[in-house]
Amino acid sequence: MIETIKKFVLFFVIITTGVLLVFVLNTIRYETIQTSHIWKIFIVSGLTSLVTTIFFSIDPKKPMKRFVYALIAIGHILSLVAIVFFAGTKFGWFKFSWGGFLVVFVSVAIVYAFTAVISIILTNKETKALNDALSKYTDKEN
Repeated sequence: MIETIKKFVLFFVIITTGVLLVFVLNTIRYETIQTSHIWKIFIVSGLTSLVTTIFFSIDPKKPMKRFVYALIAIGHILSLVAIVFFAGTKFGWFKFSWGGFLVVFVSVAIVYAFTAVISIILTNKETKALNDALSKYTDKEN
């Protein structure tokens, strides 16, 4: 349970940063933005972090085939797009239209790529630390 909460917090921080980045890029042409958007960003980030935590908590008993993993990834992305699209139309960020959907899809893709890069960097650091610790442990045994 603690690991799940840690995952959620990590995803929330990374996703919120990505959403804020996309929000700033989309609103940079305006002199001011409403502060009410900040809590809306946290709501969307929280919902998408929850879904992301659920998808990345799937722990199959045996290794997944690439096809199954691809289906899960597609389901994850479509879930994120749906959350952002419906929340965004509710919050008035964009209109319920194909154009609005395209903006959301591109925005989610940007945040997804940002999140993937950060996650890979963090995972690689953790993997290296674990490998170094194992290497020192095995060196002491020999």
